[in-house]
Amino acid sequence: MKIKYAVAVAAALLAVQAQAADASHTELKDCAIQEVLPGKDMTGAFARIVHTGPAVDVVKAEVPSVSQRIELHSMVMKDGVMTMTQMTDVKINAGERVFKKGGDHVMLFDVAKKPKIGSKHTMTLYFSDNTKASCEAVVKSVQDVMKDAGIDPNSANDAHGGGHGKH
Repeated sequence: MKIKYAVAVAAALLAVQAQAADASHTELKDCAIQEVLPGKDMTGAFARIVHTGPAVDVVKAEVPSVSQRIELHSMVMKDGVMTMTQMTDVKINAGERVFKKGGDHVMLFDVAKKPKIGSKHTMTLYFSDNTKASCEAVVKSVQDVMKDAGIDPNSANDAHGGGHGKH
């Protein structure tokens, strides 16, 4: 009886390990929200997405304490002008994908109450495999967000209120 029990326990552990190997896991790191500039009611949010397992799609993003209207966007060069376009297919493969100023990002619209620099807000991404990942995104100045993205803060203006293009 003890041997059958030991075999059953071993088989169960192997099954759990096999499931874990197939499961995906996603973390959000280095999360930030750019300050909302005077005269604007929108801003961008950024994160480093670290994913293991099969590819997943981002199906929704939330930052409820800042905005109820959120879209995923990318910046693309069009006719010599950097423009922002909504992404409808956001696949996250194993490894890292960085959402940063001047590239892919989370766009927060209709921001009524501008969050203060240094405040933190929960950002959650929901994925096609019914998982989600959250982080505490700190509100940063435009200059700090640009530095984080490797952009010279003195080089240009952008679509989020200080820079490279138009909507």
